[in-house]
Amino acid sequence: MAAFGLVDEPMTTVLDLTSPAVSGELTQIQARLHIVTGLLDALGRVNEVNKIIQFSQDRSVALLALQHEPFRYTPGQAEAVLDMPLSSQASDASERLRVERDKLQRRRAALREHVMEALSLHWFG
Repeated sequence: MAAFGLVDEPMTTVLDLTSPAVSGELTQIQARLHIVTGLLDALGRVNEVNKIIQFSQDRSVALLALQHEPFRYTPGQAEAVLDMPLSSQASDASERLRVERDKLQRRRAALREHVMEALSLHWFG
């Protein structure tokens, strides 16, 4: 069984690669990172996004519009964009999303690195 200490946790915590917890955490990180990326993109194009929403007949039409050109958001991203409060347009909210994105990317990279180390030790001893 290959095991390594987690990067952001005490050395007494072990990353067990035989457990689905690692792939589960990676999946959760990737899903949240996908949403955060869409939100940051929407904040960068907030005027265009607002026009689509304002001129849509209802939420379902806005949801579909956000999934097509020029945005091409996934259904999950489009839902998150529609659920964004107006206060998220403030610069501090954008900064919090950027910080979250960076933290998620670092955690994902650390987990992937540990998995690769474990695999190389397993295969190449």
